[in-house]
Amino acid sequence: METGKSLSFKMVSLLLAVAIVSGLTYARWASALTLEERCQTYKEKAGPNLQKLDLNKATEEDLQALPGVGIKTARAIVDHRKAISGYKSLEQLKRVRGVGDKLYECLKDLVFVKSPPPSAP
Repeated sequence: METGKSLSFKMVSLLLAVAIVSGLTYARWASALTLEERCQTYKEKAGPNLQKLDLNKATEEDLQALPGVGIKTARAIVDHRKAISGYKSLEQLKRVRGVGDKLYECLKDLVFVKSPPPSAP
């Protein structure tokens, strides 16, 4: 006959396994949304309060809050900004590794490029 400790351990293990499987199932379901769906949901939640990000001022953390932008893409956007001394047009975002056509189509409504100050003569 099993002791109380052994039985409790088995029950805790079973509950933990169920929790892990449930979490993985939810993660697969959540990631099953297309980028277009995530983008649309983001825009709908923001509604009229949507605040576009200035690509020349946004931090990596700001960018990661956007749909489809993870840490690597956010870092690439900031690194590219440094390499080109600031974005002059929104289309330059297409040159960033990790920003494909679909992501660009989503982001173009969520970010902007403020005209850089005129350079000194």
